[in-house]
Amino acid sequence: MKHGNNKKQIHHEGGLIVKRSILIVTVLLITAFLLVGCVSTKKFEKLESDNARIKSENATLKKDLDRAHARIAEHEQQIATLQKEQEQEVVALKQTYDNLIGELKKEIDSGEIQVQQIKGRLQLTVAERLFFDTGKAEIKSEGQAVLRRIGPILKKIPEKNIRVEGHTDNVPIGKSLRGQYSSNWELGAARAVNVVRFLQNESGIDPLRLSAVSYGQYRPIATNRTKQGQSKNRRIEIILIDRDLDLAKKMRQNL
Repeated sequence: MKHGNNKKQIHHEGGLIVKRSILIVTVLLITAFLLVGCVSTKKFEKLESDNARIKSENATLKKDLDRAHARIAEHEQQIATLQKEQEQEVVALKQTYDNLIGELKKEIDSGEIQVQQIKGRLQLTVAERLFFDTGKAEIKSEGQAVLRRIGPILKKIPEKNIRVEGHTDNVPIGKSLRGQYSSNWELGAARAVNVVRFLQNESGIDPLRLSAVSYGQYRPIATNRTKQGQSKNRRIEIILIDRDLDLAKKMRQNL
């Protein structure tokens, strides 16, 4: 009988062990499932957070890119506008050159005036004898007539400043004139100023465009050792040079 009871007890205990094992396994599986679920949730939340951050960064980058494209388009427009203005300036300068050549044909043929166009500059070189008597700064009637023909042409190109330069030979000022002009500096300056004032008063050229400079005897274009060379050095140069384009636009509107 004891033996039979022992069997039953063993069988009963075995069943309990199995049930406990099943329970333990079940608990472990549930725990593992919950842990996996918790980890998956955290990963999902992190992925969502990363995705939101990346979207925000992309939106910021897109705004930056759009602004960069806008700046590039603006710069390209500015470059195109500048190129167009430069092309128009070249055309206007060429037209001015042609007009001067046509208007001053007689003086050019006689050697009294030279007209040169070098890149963005236009230069008129006028012999002293056309504008002034020797040692004088008052513009002769012949010179005034020439300036009245030149002035309207120069007025039509406000993109350029007008610099008038007075040049002399190296012969010192005579005693009779030293009270008025102490040196060739003063004589050259007085001549340049008188030409500038004439262009302003008679041709209506804006004084903002005008300047007068004296180089005296110090920028000769020929030797001062001969009478012919000295004659070439006694001259007035009227030079068209670049100016502020914004100011030129405003002045062109007033033409």
